[in-house]
Amino acid sequence: MPHFIYKAKKGPKEIIESKIEADSEASAIKQLIQQGYYPIWVKEVSSVTVQKRKPVKAKDLAIFTRQLSELLDSGLALYEALNIIENQIELPGLKEIIKGIREKVRDGNTFSESLKDYPRVFSNLYVNLVRSGEAGSMLRDVLNNIADFLEKEEDVKSRVLAALAYPMLMLIVGAGTIFILTGFVIPKLANMFVEMGEALPLPTRILIGFSDFIRNYWILLAIFVVGFVFFIAKTKPKGIIDRFKLKLPIIGALVKDSELARFSRTLSMLLKNGVAILSALKITSDVIENEVIKNETLRIYNDVREGSSLAAAIKKNTSFPQFIVNMATIGEEGGMLDKTLFKAAKSYELESDRKIKILSSLLEPAIILIMGVVVGFIVISMLLPVFQISLTAH
Repeated sequence: MPHFIYKAKKGPKEIIESKIEADSEASAIKQLIQQGYYPIWVKEVSSVTVQKRKPVKAKDLAIFTRQLSELLDSGLALYEALNIIENQIELPGLKEIIKGIREKVRDGNTFSESLKDYPRVFSNLYVNLVRSGEAGSMLRDVLNNIADFLEKEEDVKSRVLAALAYPMLMLIVGAGTIFILTGFVIPKLANMFVEMGEALPLPTRILIGFSDFIRNYWILLAIFVVGFVFFIAKTKPKGIIDRFKLKLPIIGALVKDSELARFSRTLSMLLKNGVAILSALKITSDVIENEVIKNETLRIYNDVREGSSLAAAIKKNTSFPQFIVNMATIGEEGGMLDKTLFKAAKSYELESDRKIKILSSLLEPAIILIMGVVVGFIVISMLLPVFQISLTAH
């Protein structure tokens, strides 16, 4: 639905500038009049402007949520707390969003209703947790839980990136070295060997052939790579890629443990804050990133909807090990499902941390070994003709 910005009068002195969603400019004006405003002007927001707006980072959203929770805990009303954060925040995109939320709250909308206007920033999980907090008069506690959740998610991502940063740097440097050798050094040496008229050893011929192929067909290779990336982006075979990820050694186990931790933590938090089990499972499926485990979560949702217990529904799916089935069984029988799922989440998070360390410790020597073999092959292939000529001369 199109967005419109407007300037309108409310009362004899108050002038308001904000935005509104409507099918057309006339519809926007009609909505404003119905809300008691006198429109001065209404303009449609360019879709290009909306697309160019930078997305809000999870870290910034976590900070906003934590600040809002603390301000509410100090006794401030929601509108006042939003106003303070809006005045303090320096990020233009988030500042504009907070302003829009504040104005909707001022106009009588609930906080959760106001958040729904920004689905790219506030997920279904976020909105539903806020709604449950509003219903139970525990909004500040819920916001604190959401902030913990967002910070944990960001912490996991940052540790994975930190573990991959040095190996990726080594890979880039190694690839750059190979590119320089095959593109510039090898062709010059190849010309020199050809001028000598000596028969070249097989490794040298293979290397020169590879170098010639890269130099002669690099445009076709570039077109193939771009085409492949475009194909992946267009067809989005996410299910195939995600299934392949789960089968990789170490990486597959890490992905699985991370998703199981996310499943357990999200479901636990939703149940703890009073969200019904069916709604909680549906929201949890939205949070899961791996398509295979997401589909299994939806199957769990369907089984529970048809009357199955959570533990029995989980047991039918291969991605969920017996441990989480046992924790769900204990939780259901003892009436403490949120607590047992939280313990399961902690267990999987610890296991994920352990696998991240293993992955980091294995990747570095593996990349060094691969780069060493490749560069060693290049060097030996270039030296073999020299040794051959030297032996012939003697």
